[in-house]
Amino acid sequence: MNELDLIRAFRADVPGPDAAAIARAERAWRRPPRTRRAPRATAGLVAAAAVAVAVLAIPSAQNGRLGAAAAKAAATLRQAAAHVRGLPRELKPGEYWYVRTRTLWTTSVEGGAGAYTAMGLEIREEWTAADGTRRWTTRPVGSIRFPSAQDRERWQADGRPELTEPPSVDRSHAGFVMGSREYSYRQLLALPRDPQALYARFHSAAVGCQCGNGVDDQTFVIAVELLRSTPLPTDLRSAILQATARIPGIEQHAERDITGRPGVAVAYHGSQGTQALIFDPATYELLGDREGAGGAADVAAGIVGSPTARP
Repeated sequence: MNELDLIRAFRADVPGPDAAAIARAERAWRRPPRTRRAPRATAGLVAAAAVAVAVLAIPSAQNGRLGAAAAKAAATLRQAAAHVRGLPRELKPGEYWYVRTRTLWTTSVEGGAGAYTAMGLEIREEWTAADGTRRWTTRPVGSIRFPSAQDRERWQADGRPELTEPPSVDRSHAGFVMGSREYSYRQLLALPRDPQALYARFHSAAVGCQCGNGVDDQTFVIAVELLRSTPLPTDLRSAILQATARIPGIEQHAERDITGRPGVAVAYHGSQGTQALIFDPATYELLGDREGAGGAADVAAGIVGSPTARP
């Protein structure tokens, strides 16, 4: 037997990964952050430059073309902008923006008895510094759930694999991203506070991104990612909400966050699913978000002095 035959024989004796391992790997690959992006295209930056001037010329009368559903959602976003809470000031060197969320994850498994979906809760804590360094921890809460009896039966027929991830800690220099471009914290703080100008920047970044979504869909994704994962002061968060109100196709509906709190959701139904921001119907405080069947609910936040401290 030659060396090539030996290698082939060795590979044939190695079993493939089981369903649980595949599911855990898929979830680990997706987090963090929770985004909807396709591979970047180098032509994107050229396209962004080409459309920047045209986007800035979008008339403010656009709201008149949004339709009743979008106009209602836009009104909710403007109310939220008037009551938004963010960082009381920008982060200083050595400080971290701490956020604790309760997260609902979902995973799909191709089992021997057919495909099934499982869901689980975890507590996620994240510390973000002004230089883009992030540290995060996760720990599971309770046991896995199933959206239907058939999902549970197929999981049982698959040998009841363990799908819940153990507690984890990780750290990286993730930086700050808008579309396909990485920004410094200083560059983010310099974004315009004028909602129309900021909408134009988001729209241009969405065109240049070529991330696999429609332009309006990706514009919404960019705004949500900045709101949900970036340490921004209150005035900029307010401007982002007002810029989001200009996106055609947004809708509003009643929604509960993953902890069960009733809210009002402003959502975009795009080519890769639905993403929504959920607000308290009385105070317009941002409660959390939904993306498909998963989502996150805010629990606590504040400025701390180390990547292990809590407010």
